Amino acid sequence: MKEYTLDQLRRKLERGTVTSRDLVRMYLKQIDKYNKNGPALNAVATTNPEAFKDADRLDRERAKGRVRGPLHGIPVLLKDNINTKGAMPTTASSFALADLYTGSDAFVVKKLRKAGAIILGKTNLSEWAYFMSTDKMPSGFGSLNGQVKSPYGDKIDPLGSSTGSAVAVAANMIPIAVGTETNGSLTAPAKQNMIATIKPTLGLVSRTGIIPITHLQDTAGPLGRTVKDCALLLEAISGSDSRDRITKTATKKRERYSEACGKPIKGMKIGFLAFTNYPDDDIEKELLAEAKTLFKQAGATVIELTVEATRMNNYYTMIREFKADLNNYLKSVEGKTPIKSLSDVIAFNAAHAERCLVHGQNILIEAEQYEGGPNDPDYLEARRVLIDQAHLPNNLMREHKLDLIVSAKRTGYAPIAGSPCMSVPARPLTDDNPRNLNLIGKKWKESDLIKVASFYERSAVRRVPPNFKVK
Repeated sequence: MKEYTLDQLRRKLERGTVTSRDLVRMYLKQIDKYNKNGPALNAVATTNPEAFKDADRLDRERAKGRVRGPLHGIPVLLKDNINTKGAMPTTASSFALADLYTGSDAFVVKKLRKAGAIILGKTNLSEWAYFMSTDKMPSGFGSLNGQVKSPYGDKIDPLGSSTGSAVAVAANMIPIAVGTETNGSLTAPAKQNMIATIKPTLGLVSRTGIIPITHLQDTAGPLGRTVKDCALLLEAISGSDSRDRITKTATKKRERYSEACGKPIKGMKIGFLAFTNYPDDDIEKELLAEAKTLFKQAGATVIELTVEATRMNNYYTMIREFKADLNNYLKSVEGKTPIKSLSDVIAFNAAHAERCLVHGQNILIEAEQYEGGPNDPDYLEARRVLIDQAHLPNNLMREHKLDLIVSAKRTGYAPIAGSPCMSVPARPLTDDNPRNLNLIGKKWKESDLIKVASFYERSAVRRVPPNFKVK
């Protein structure tokens, strides 16, 4: 099936050449073709039995002249650590939560429904958002539904933890999907599956109703095949939530991000960041040289920066934040699952070891054993050092008066510092290592990232769809 952008689907709906019911049927057929059959990508965990009913309601609204916005009647998939009311569980791809029906929508899901999006289903992820075991646990694996596969071939690690969301978008099972990130869980699978993503400023998108790792870094974000599709989805899910204090100013600071697409980059000042101890390979150097030329030709100023990459120990702090945050989430769904705490998760896994402990659970155990609280001096000092290190790009942008930074390397600076970042495909796949361009911006300046990423995207063909044939 042809890949469609959101604008193309919207025009079809406006002209009446398709209905929202048609789109639901079309993408369910794609899921049936590629998820368990054909290449058996295993990206989608469950589909929404109410999707056709929702589509019919939105079609009736459109017929009466009520169109909620650019997502009206558009199907979307959600990472399965995001709460949904109705007949779909919220599991984090863990067998321990197989029967968790939360009875309520996450705030971002409420926003999507209000925008007219159709929740088509939920996607598999790296179990517990890849925060379970360091014992060779592959990205995209979960005890509930098994392994997610790359649409570009078995030699390519699909990465995670938003593995299923990224694979589903790349394989044209859905036009857009919502994932989450603590440190790399949007940008890593986007890169490996040759799609785009935006990791928003911490506080732009609510985390209420999302299974956490740490409230100090967690965020939801969009995945799409184009920068504009990501921007449109970000518009829909961003905004203030009274139950998530960090989003207090989000509604005031959010913008029409899609309007940044297509705008000129003339006059922008862009830093290109390289690392002395993490050198770019020949292909990365070639990609960066091309990007510099394109940006200069478009009237932007390019500043080359070379520093030593900081080796940040984010694991130490997340281990000390996870238990309290997960236990708070489980308290919010009390009565919906017998699992009431992290210790219950560990005990359940041990009781079902053959299925649940294929790769162990040492991260969960270590997090449970931590007895210090949020005011523990050692933790506070580690967090202070980590944040100081993570502000390296922000310090460079301030020192050189830059609008944003570009790199061939995916780093942890932005997610730890709470800054926005993006990933956009950088070249057609010619080997087993997909390539992307990484952009880091200033807080609340997603539009600058989107403007530059959109320019780069349209300057040449960067993305090639997966080349599998299914009868």
